[in-house]
Amino acid sequence: MLRNILYHLIPFLLPFIAYGMYLYATRRAREKGQAFDEAPWFWLFAAGLMLLVVSLIAVWLFTGNPADGVYTAPHVENGKIMPGKFN
Repeated sequence: MLRNILYHLIPFLLPFIAYGMYLYATRRAREKGQAFDEAPWFWLFAAGLMLLVVSLIAVWLFTGNPADGVYTAPHVENGKIMPGKFN
């Protein structure tokens, strides 16, 4: 569950992390005594939201089961438990 949350949380936080690294690298904020007071919050949030949507679409496209698949329930075969799967 945590892995699934991180798949979408990390892309959302990337613009904020990149902006923080930019401020640290340029030292602009430290000279003014302001770190995130004048940050472009709207654009950081919009970019994070866009990356979040892209990650949701990528997970939807590249994972999951076929819509027309037939589910085979878990069963015992030769003394071993075989997991459920889609065929």
